[in-house]
Amino acid sequence: MGKRKAKSKPPPKKRMDKLDTVFSCPFCNHGTSVECRIDMKNLIGEASCRICQESFSTTVTDTANG
Repeated sequence: MGKRKAKSKPPPKKRMDKLDTVFSCPFCNHGTSVECRIDMKNLIGEASCRICQESFSTTVTDTANG
């Protein structure tokens, strides 16, 4: 009779690095003036500049589970 194969543990999942939430504005080039907010409840991401009042919003997807 042969030995049973030992069941190996699955490799640990890689953690995603945290993304920056403050950037320099591509329109007015003012440093650290763009704030980013992600609303996972409503699936909306928004980036807005405090200096030149430019803003951008888009829908977001949950890629952490995929």
